[in-house]
Amino acid sequence: SFGINHDDYLRSVGPEQLLGNMVLGNLSSLSELSSEGKSGAFFYYTADGNYMLKTVTPKEYRLLRRMLKSYHDHIFNNQGTLLVRFLGLHCLSVRKARTGPLAPCSKSITKLYFVVMANMFNTPFEIHRRYDLKGSWVGRQTPPDKYDPSVALKDVDFQHANECIRVGEERKAQIVQQLEADSAFLASQHIIDYSLLLGIHEISGASAPGSTRDSVDDDQASDFGGTSKVVRVNTTVSSVCLQDASMENSHQTNKRSFSSSAPAALSAAVVSGSVAPSGAGGMQWPGSPMSTRTITLEAPIHRRDSRGMLSQDKRSLYFLGVIDILTPYDTVKVLEHRFKGLRYDPQGVSCCPPAMYAERFNKFMRAAFA
Repeated sequence: SFGINHDDYLRSVGPEQLLGNMVLGNLSSLSELSSEGKSGAFFYYTADGNYMLKTVTPKEYRLLRRMLKSYHDHIFNNQGTLLVRFLGLHCLSVRKARTGPLAPCSKSITKLYFVVMANMFNTPFEIHRRYDLKGSWVGRQTPPDKYDPSVALKDVDFQHANECIRVGEERKAQIVQQLEADSAFLASQHIIDYSLLLGIHEISGASAPGSTRDSVDDDQASDFGGTSKVVRVNTTVSSVCLQDASMENSHQTNKRSFSSSAPAALSAAVVSGSVAPSGAGGMQWPGSPMSTRTITLEAPIHRRDSRGMLSQDKRSLYFLGVIDILTPYDTVKVLEHRFKGLRYDPQGVSCCPPAMYAERFNKFMRAAFA
């Protein structure tokens, strides 16, 4: 099931286990991984490996709140979306009293913003190679001394290694079509700098779980699934995924309230990235009458084989999804594009207008899949 149990979610990332520990500076229940990117963000994995937490900037925090309704609608209407599944958006405010003559009326407030996401690599299978693919080529090559299975290689590395995501023409068409829809949505939100995160597990050879053979037969491949699962979930929908006090934008009529019961709604919405309501109408938003209904959850095509996608020759298992979708093409990025365009090929610079970014991203993906 793609549903998330409310109690299980709280045990992983709830106030008792996570938020309180973060305030107290005790992160012993988490595995910390420093960001490999330039953002300076930090990643934390929950002890059970189900969820990943990432610190975000105030700008990213405001962007996600602004686009939440559109993001929810896209996830709801695209059962096979590859977009990262956001499960929570939080802000921690830590107040520290200052010492001195003005101490009674002087306090220092520090805010920490972070998102909770489903862990795309939450799998018992070893990830032998991983790539972060944007479709650009300027600065998109990993130095040889940085090569490591835990480090995500880049676009130029992918091409030099003659890598190919071998899924067959039918599944390629479905994946590429969905990526085009996802990138069109991101372009409509003026978002750039996203990428396809790809993890590859090689089934054949000594590294294959429980096997030392160089070939893979049908019985062995069947251990990885290959069929979709449909789960019917009875859900009472009274709140949406992100836990926050409110969502504001320029139209006051669009304000929505979010309660701490968010994970209950997630099981019917964002967590699967694949929701098909059996009844008429869409998911009810906060403030509307509560309703109990049956929702059919079906694994998207890229998650049907042990949470991944088996290659056509049944020798590789792919784990993939679109990540880093919170970078707006704002004034700073416009200036960055113009400056870098003077020094490098403007077509190959990662920072570019949203429509151009989406077109280049899709062109690369059409060549990457086979």
